[in-house]
Amino acid sequence: MMISRRSFIKTASIVAAAVSILPTLSAFAGESTDEARMTDLERSVFHKLLKISLPTDGSSLVDPATLPVLQTLENALLVGMAPHIRQGLRGGIGYFNDGAVKDFGATFLNLSDEDAIRFCDRWAASDSPPERALSMGLKKLTVLAYWAIPDTWVPLGYGGPVSDKWKLPSLGNTPEPKA
Repeated sequence: MMISRRSFIKTASIVAAAVSILPTLSAFAGESTDEARMTDLERSVFHKLLKISLPTDGSSLVDPATLPVLQTLENALLVGMAPHIRQGLRGGIGYFNDGAVKDFGATFLNLSDEDAIRFCDRWAASDSPPERALSMGLKKLTVLAYWAIPDTWVPLGYGGPVSDKWKLPSLGNTPEPKA
């Protein structure tokens, strides 16, 4: 997959921005259209990222395979994205998947779990900001979608937001300061 440097940087920036706003988007999720839903490739990439990013075997953490993590990611973030941003992210996921071919001889999806971890680590430590942004951003989207599910809080002893527990009324958003 050929992608220009400018498109690559734009896509990496979109991923970074998406990661930063994931926790706030569940209330603003949009309508689920075919264009907004994950493709098979995207679903497979996020599934593999989930598998290698959250190894829960032998811990008290909830196994991600038992939770609707990909549905949470799709409904909380991807569905609410503007179409042009969604297309940029889609291209970034494809570029990430194909990025492993150069050093590992296979796409990300076809790597062993050990090589997939090494690939993500290599891109996360890369001198190239777009590679770092894609590796870290896609991984963070995956992990944030896991932690957005209340069932994952139980092993941590986290009872949820205190604003809900204490029934604090929402005061809305603070207005921007005036210059």
